[in-house]
Amino acid sequence: MTVKDFVAWIYPEACKGDISPVFVTAQAALETGWGKSAIGQYNLFGITKGSWTGPTELVTTTEYFNRPDVMFKAPECVLSVTPAGNGRYKYSVKRLFRKYNNLAECLSDHMAILKKPGYADAWPFRYDPDKFVEKIQDCVGNKYATSPDYVSTMKKLFRMVEKEIRK
Repeated sequence: MTVKDFVAWIYPEACKGDISPVFVTAQAALETGWGKSAIGQYNLFGITKGSWTGPTELVTTTEYFNRPDVMFKAPECVLSVTPAGNGRYKYSVKRLFRKYNNLAECLSDHMAILKKPGYADAWPFRYDPDKFVEKIQDCVGNKYATSPDYVSTMKKLFRMVEKEIRK
C-alpha cells in the first residue's frame, strides 16, 4: 500500500472520531509502516490485549523499558533485552494483540484508550496533533508509547499526512 492509498483508507474514517484525524492516521502509519505490517487486518495501533475479551494474536514486537527485568504473563514472554542507552532497555517480546473485525472497531477502541483518565491532561489538545502527542508522552498521567523517539517521529509523520491530504 502506498502512502497515498493508506491515507485515503484511514483518514476519512478517522475524521469521524474525536481526535485529530492527522494524529490518528499518523499513529496508524507509524504502527504499521503505512499499512505493511498491521496485526491481523485491522489492529493498526499495536493495541495489546489488556482487558480485552475478544480474539487475540501472539506477535513478536519491540518495547522499551527503564529496567532490564520486565516480565510478562504467559503466553507473553521476553525474547531478548539489550541496553538502548540513557538507562533504557530494548526488548524483543512476544505480546498478545487485539484482533478487530473492521477498521471502525479498531479506531473506536484506539479513541477509547486515549479517553481514559490517564490521558486527561492531553485530551483538551486532541485536535492539535503536535500538542497532543507531546502531552501523551510528557509523563503526566499515562505515557502512550515506549519508543524514545516517539514524539519527533510522529511529528514527521504528521507533516507527511498533512501533505497527502492537501493534494
